Amino acid sequence: MRKVWAVLAVALALGLAQRAEVSVGSPFGVQGGLRFPLVPLLLEGRVYGGVGLEALGGGVDLLLKVPLTDLYLGLGGFYGTGPALTLPQDARGQGGLRGVLGTWLNLPLPLVGVYVEVHPTLFLTPNTGFGIGGAVGVSVGL
Repeated sequence: MRKVWAVLAVALALGLAQRAEVSVGSPFGVQGGLRFPLVPLLLEGRVYGGVGLEALGGGVDLLLKVPLTDLYLGLGGFYGTGPALTLPQDARGQGGLRGVLGTWLNLPLPLVGVYVEVHPTLFLTPNTGFGIGGAVGVSVGL
């Protein structure tokens, strides 16, 4: 029964998603995800899963678009099987909360967007700590 629910959730997510993304950087190395419009032109949700040299995991972000700019701000949570990819190395953990400060790069590509993000991160498990990471990604969709 769990497999049926998982397949149904993935199919529904693909049908509702606005954009598909691939990024390199924090928290897990290489991430793939989907963005969903929650409030048009203002608020988006993002789910992602990732794999890296030390960790496998996923997370969720809530992203607020700054009107009349290419900037967006967000807050999210993540959890993985190993330490996340952030600095400083000794403060890394498997799960926690992260802020997102991102911007879209203005490239003349139809339906393709490139973005850069900075992630201040509060690790909650297995130890409490603070780190900072970043990511560069490509997004395809409307």
